Amino acid sequence: MLLEHHINQLKKAQLLSGKSLSTIPPMASAISKRIAKFRQDYSKQVGMAKTFFAEYQEQLTAKAKYKKAIKAYQEQIDLIENYRKEKGKYPKIKNQPSTERYLRKLYHFYDKALNDFRAFERKILVLQAERYQNLDHLVDQILDLLDGQRIFSQFLGTIALSVPSPEEKVRHVRNEKNKPIFITALAIALFEEIRTKHNAEQIHPYLAKKLQEIFPPENPFNLMVDKHEEEQKPNVMPIEIKIAYREEILKPLAKACLLQSIGTYSPEVEALFGNDRYRMLSPDERESLLKLNREKTADFIKIGIGIPATRFDTKEARAEFIQTEAEKVQFILDIQSKLSQIQDPLGDLLRIPMVYTSIILSTKPEFDYKQIYTAFDTLEQGAQDNIYHPEYIHLFNCMVGRFPLGSGIYFIQQETGEIERGIVSSLYPQNPDEPICKQITRRQLQFLCQTEVVISSPSNLYFEISRANCHYESDYFKTRFPNGFIWNASELWEVQVPAVNFWKKDGTIKYNELFKPLDYDTSE
Repeated sequence: MLLEHHINQLKKAQLLSGKSLSTIPPMASAISKRIAKFRQDYSKQVGMAKTFFAEYQEQLTAKAKYKKAIKAYQEQIDLIENYRKEKGKYPKIKNQPSTERYLRKLYHFYDKALNDFRAFERKILVLQAERYQNLDHLVDQILDLLDGQRIFSQFLGTIALSVPSPEEKVRHVRNEKNKPIFITALAIALFEEIRTKHNAEQIHPYLAKKLQEIFPPENPFNLMVDKHEEEQKPNVMPIEIKIAYREEILKPLAKACLLQSIGTYSPEVEALFGNDRYRMLSPDERESLLKLNREKTADFIKIGIGIPATRFDTKEARAEFIQTEAEKVQFILDIQSKLSQIQDPLGDLLRIPMVYTSIILSTKPEFDYKQIYTAFDTLEQGAQDNIYHPEYIHLFNCMVGRFPLGSGIYFIQQETGEIERGIVSSLYPQNPDEPICKQITRRQLQFLCQTEVVISSPSNLYFEISRANCHYESDYFKTRFPNGFIWNASELWEVQVPAVNFWKKDGTIKYNELFKPLDYDTSE
């Protein structure tokens, strides 16, 4: 009933505005503005959380005192009134010349305490509603940009390419604000991969229940389909299912992701960090951090946000809403509690994107951009060591590829044999070792077109065997590439590589095979 009402309201809003469910900004600069707005909204959520953590213990104490006082006054009133009903007269109260006057005082104190408590609760509910609405709005805005592989790649790629250089002091702060957003997007995409290619119903009872309600058994549909592919793929998600999927599953999952580190802004954790939030922690400090973060994050979810106060026409509708929202809150809490458990399917849904993002958007004091190229192998090793579900790692790594979105590579151009630069521009490569890129140089001069290029492994200088088999001598590589065969693409972002031009794609993808010189021997 509630979900049907929500779907109808969203459809009506779309008709009135003339917009689709997901309004995609037409220009790359608009994506950057959206991301900046996400950071701003998340910072606002952090500010609200800091205020909550500083005040909520006192508020809980005050609430308990109000309830205790109200209960005490009520018990005294009931005692006197019941005596009068049984005996036909008021009892005598020690040190009170008039029981009736004393009773009037009790009623006065009771009413005042009750009114003060209600005013106190209204204030708390207003703050709780503000935190809920801010989070809900941020999640809605993020999910609007996760509707199709192309816009998803542009969204994450813009964040990755906007990372400050390792030397810049602002890197830690910028990455810390971007990490929850990046993690959320990756977790949503990973869940979509699991849902369509594996068995998401085994992850958690809540997901099993909702997936069975939303999706017909014969067709799971697909969320991450680009608009220009819809005609070729009949399993594109209908609007009713998309809204139900979004409200009942994706939004709770996204909220769990965005809030997974909110407890680190509590006074207890900040005291643990001391004056440097980004310093390396000792093993004991790390263990304390994880424990405190779990506890404080759970408090923020249950008490700081909780279930929004909403008015309904009937008690039945209100009860249904509370039950539905309580299930979502419990699902979010369960995700948080499973993060510390090895190979837990629910925990891995968030842990895998967290580990990957911690490498791509590092906040460590010392950072070398080359570390981002280790993310693929780090996760692979985690699967081999039985830390993560191997199936989930396989799906995730196939989605992101060996070469992270926004990373720079060198390759030998098939037609000319020249060494050119490329920047990974899309997720979901057919082969994890063969990234989809935008070529940014031609004959080593600046160049950008709307065609994407799949860099074959034999033409990618990252691989030692490719360098050994190509037409360039090893001495040339030593002279030309003293710092290795990968490069920091973010250094050229918006300087030599404008975002507006980079993200323009005509939908065509060219495969760059191995360059064959004229005297190349094709005989077997």
